[in-house]
Amino acid sequence: MRTERLADAAIALHHILTSANIKYGIFGGFAIGCVGGPRQSKNVNCLAATTKEYALRLLDGREGFVAVQVLKPRDDYVTFLWSDYPERSETVLVEIFCEQFAGAQYSMQNIRCNACPVYGSRRGHDTIKFLDPFYLFKGMLRAAAYRNKPHDEQDLRYLESRYFGWIAAGKDTLSLEVVGLALRRYPDLETLFIRIGIDVAKAKLAVRGVNPDRAPVLGAVQRGLLG
Repeated sequence: MRTERLADAAIALHHILTSANIKYGIFGGFAIGCVGGPRQSKNVNCLAATTKEYALRLLDGREGFVAVQVLKPRDDYVTFLWSDYPERSETVLVEIFCEQFAGAQYSMQNIRCNACPVYGSRRGHDTIKFLDPFYLFKGMLRAAAYRNKPHDEQDLRYLESRYFGWIAAGKDTLSLEVVGLALRRYPDLETLFIRIGIDVAKAKLAVRGVNPDRAPVLGAVQRGLLG
């Protein structure tokens, strides 16, 4: 998917959420590409301080957003297909991870979201909100712990090289279990974690007997970003 087309969807999302006074931050591959990373993405990921019910009421059927019906719906997550063409061509998948759901433990209240300029193919220049680089790193670290996609390792290396100070400053809030699981999949990341000050020996001990395939689903992304 063209980055400019993803930007169109993100701009549309920004205007609706901002008009409703909902705090949000874009993260994932699209965000990393927009801050300079060598990354192509297929969708837009968003963390938003709202409930699934309100996100549906706010977005479904408005300004090109159509909710996707899933077989096993979750209270912490909702997806939309977005297009501003009448024939709904060049559709963009937009995934919203909701801060508020039954059993939620974490809040976006103290999370900084940075304004970043983007350029859409139809909507031109505009500004949207990204999670700050440390939280982009946390989100990609969690992804690297639970899936096998080579670009996750590349994204972590890019973020560490560009935002070393921010990431090293927050190292004590990183989950040793998540670090250990990421090391299982990508052993070459060990030097990166050592550079930012992580005790990799403790991280490896933290995942003894841990099965990443049994990772909790409900709220897992929110926990990875905010926990």
